[in-house]
Amino acid sequence: MSEKITIEGTRSSPAVDCDPERGVIHLTGESYPENTFEFYRPVIEWLNQMLEKPDAGPVTLDVDLTYLNTGSIKAMMDMLDRMDEAHGDGIEVSVLWRCDPENERLVELAEELLEDVDLPYDIVTE
Repeated sequence: MSEKITIEGTRSSPAVDCDPERGVIHLTGESYPENTFEFYRPVIEWLNQMLEKPDAGPVTLDVDLTYLNTGSIKAMMDMLDRMDEAHGDGIEVSVLWRCDPENERLVELAEELLEDVDLPYDIVTE
C-alpha cells in the first residue's frame, strides 16, 4: 500500500495530504513553490503507485487551491492526464475542484484543464 504523504503548506506551497486509506489527494492553499517539479514529484509518484495497484481505485483529486503558477498548472495537467488514462483503463477516479466564485480566473482555469479529460469531475463554487 502507498504511504500517507503529509506536507505542511507554506506561503508559496500548498498543504498536501495523500491518504491511501481514502484514496484522496487533497491540495489546499497557494501553489507557486520555487521548484514545482521537485515539490510535486512525490505526489505524482504516489498517484502512480495508487493507480498501478491490482485493485486500484477509487482515487480522488481534491483541489482547493487559490492560486497556481505555470509550473503548478503543468503538474496538475500531468496528474489529470494520468487519472484520465486510468479512467480509460476502467479505474474509478474523480476530481473535485473547489473554487471561490469571486475568483473567475481560477474557475476558468479549472474548466479549461478539466474540459480535456473524460473522467468524472465536479467544480464547486461555494
